This record gives sequence, structure tokens and C-alpha cells, in this order.
Amino acid sequence: MRPPNQTDADCVALVRRGYDRCARRYGAQRAQDDSDQLRPLTERLAPGARILDLGCGAGVPIARSLAARHRVVGLDLSRAMLRLARAAVPAGAWVEGDLSRIAFRPASFDAVVMLFALFHVPRTRHGSILANIRGWLRPGGYLLATLTEAAEAPYLEDDFFGTTMYWSHFGWSEYTALLARAGFEILGGRIIGHGYGRRYRGRDERHPLLLARAS
Repeated sequence: MRPPNQTDADCVALVRRGYDRCARRYGAQRAQDDSDQLRPLTERLAPGARILDLGCGAGVPIARSLAARHRVVGLDLSRAMLRLARAAVPAGAWVEGDLSRIAFRPASFDAVVMLFALFHVPRTRHGSILANIRGWLRPGGYLLATLTEAAEAPYLEDDFFGTTMYWSHFGWSEYTALLARAGFEILGGRIIGHGYGRRYRGRDERHPLLLARAS
């Protein structure tokens, strides 16, 4: 790991390039994830709910699972990832963009899913992202998201599926404060791993998986 010397805009561009380069390798590994991450959300949703998947990647397993019963809009920075998502989940609607800059109509989604994505955005933007998500949700809508337990200064990893990747995040206590400020009520959560499936031989990770409701 090493500290970045780029501007925030440069780091976002680095994430885009990185996922374009590793799209097939990363997408294939994510497709192996057989953990039940979605149940806390889907058991609360009526069929046909409109769901926004932020950082949707190649669409498997999350968007594909959601699209079986719901209407899914997927957003990702990476054009290569979105090509894979369109092929894997033809029923989805796919949007290329930066989750910290994108705009959707107010109260247009029943739920937002954001797994393994927020930490690729400069953490100075995380509060505004959560506030934006709250605005896109209908009253009583849900957010399912992975966060981080401990704060770390922004850093680069030089071998993320063969490419360079950027990370930036707060710790759990900062996120609970940001969620409350944005207008969310935390309903529950648990710790999940790296999201690459049980056969993955790399080091495991710890990510708080949070379910919150727009209050």
C-alpha cells in the first residue's frame, strides 16, 4: 500500500481505468460469491420494487439476483464492467457514471444497494453520497451497503487483480454519524468477508453489511 499523490478527480479516473482493465478477472471472481447478502433487504420488498445498484460491476451475483423479482438500475464507473452487466442481466437498466456525481430523481427508488463500492470514492464525499441516496429513496426506502470498521488514510494498492486501485474510507463510528445526519435509521447489520466466494485463496476481509431505512 502507498499513499496517492493524485487529486480526488485523478483517483476517480484511476478507479475507472483499474476496473476497465480487470473487469473480466474481477467479475469472474465476484460471480463466485454465494453468501446471502441480500436477504435482509429482499425479505422487506414487494415484487417489482425499483432498486438502484451503485457500483454494480459486472452485475453478478447482485443485480442478477435482484432482477429475478425486481426492477434494477445499475450504475458503474467502468464501461467494461457495464458491458459484462448488460450481457449477464439483460433486464437491467445500466448507467455509466460516478456515484459521487450522478443525479437521479428524488424519491424514485424503493431501495439502494451499494456493496464494495463506497471505499473507492474519496471519503470527503461520503457524507454527501449518503445524503444523495436518502433523497433518491421513497419514504421508508432501504439502503443495503458495505462499510468499513476502521478509518484509514487514502491509499493505493498496486496489485488488485493485476491493476492499481484506490481506497479511501472512514470507520464505523464516523459512518453511523453520517447516516444519522443524512436521515437514516440503522435497522441492523453483520460482518461479511471479501465477497469473492469460499474458494478464493486470498486473505479474507471484514466488512460491516448495514441495512438502514430512510426515516
